[in-house]
Amino acid sequence: MSDVARHAQWLETPGCLFQRNNFVLDSEIRTEGVIKPGLFLTVVLKGAGGGGPRKGTQRFRYSNNSIAVLALREPTLWGGDAPRGAQMQAAGVAFPLASLERIGLREEFLALFSDERAFFVTTFKAPPRILAIAAEMISPSAEGRAGELLLAAHATELLARIIVALRAGNDMGAVTDPRRMRLQAVRELIESDLRHAWTIAELARHAGLSRRSFNAQFHRLFGTSASEYLRTSRLKSAREALLHQGLTVTEAAYAVGYTNPANFSTAFRRHFGYVPSSCQRDKAS
Repeated sequence: MSDVARHAQWLETPGCLFQRNNFVLDSEIRTEGVIKPGLFLTVVLKGAGGGGPRKGTQRFRYSNNSIAVLALREPTLWGGDAPRGAQMQAAGVAFPLASLERIGLREEFLALFSDERAFFVTTFKAPPRILAIAAEMISPSAEGRAGELLLAAHATELLARIIVALRAGNDMGAVTDPRRMRLQAVRELIESDLRHAWTIAELARHAGLSRRSFNAQFHRLFGTSASEYLRTSRLKSAREALLHQGLTVTEAAYAVGYTNPANFSTAFRRHFGYVPSSCQRDKAS
């Protein structure tokens, strides 16, 4: 683990510890230690593993192209694990409470805790823009002072975008509620394969619920229906791909499950108020 520690770097602005991981594990890793209060954000480009508090049975798992968010409001004994042979490629930032208060995010931090639990943890699929930020942080394009400034800017943007994502409903509260865990798993299943022609009946089966109960519970927790969530996720993912991955309109449509690019363009315009090709023009300008 000494190789990992050598890649830790304190960023005075915005006030966080940055961890760059890019290696292959030659043996299984199991760690344990007391973590101080703060907000910990990790974008995993490649890798697999998990973690959880040592007191209790709650666990979370992460995989490729995912975001893991951990918030602690008191010192907590925490453990983690990763399998032998896993290629770990991830960018992590750790914000102590003092830094969050200094940059005005104390209330957003406290809002993550829905009850008296000492921790909040969630994982969700990383959108293309956040993946691009993490990739730049792992393999920076600049050195020296310019590189330091870019790294600080990336850490700040990473924090802001994940806070916005959590506000928009990507958090599910603590992972100890079995009902929430099932619905979170279904939502992650949707996001893991937007190209798949998901049906409500299929999603309900994955949640172990009837269609009627699934629709009601999904809407209650996320504030939208499963079908609307799927549609919106596809369109948002397509927009990110157009802006940051250089896909054509047709490629973006197919990538998120539309078999007819014309139908995709119509749905895109109705949702965002502009045609998808304008994303390519905005990027070019």
